Amino acid sequence: MSESAKQYPDQRPPINEEWLTRMRTTKPEFLARLFEVFLADEPRRITTLGDAVCRADLDMVRYLAHSIKGAAATLGMERLCDASRELEFAAKGGQAEALAEKYTAVLGEMEAVFEVMRGNPAA
Repeated sequence: MSESAKQYPDQRPPINEEWLTRMRTTKPEFLARLFEVFLADEPRRITTLGDAVCRADLDMVRYLAHSIKGAAATLGMERLCDASRELEFAAKGGQAEALAEKYTAVLGEMEAVFEVMRGNPAA
């Protein structure tokens, strides 16, 4: 992480507020279902990703990071999308030494997303 990144952490919310407001207003039941599925599926995927990082299984890390990145992009999770992209690129570039740090960032962003989702998504 660069010195400037440490000084100026990402101030974006875990889930894009415009997207979230629009979904809460126009499709609250659908949003609640999306959150329900995400909260059910992603803990397993993040655990599998952590295992792949520990094994330095670059292909599996790349695949899982790419999958998380896609889900995050679809659901307005810009910070998680960016962190997943960085992990995917590290795996794709064979940077095994960077995997743990990048995974930690993904894990932190995933936890931030979970906290938002565990609130009242349809309110």
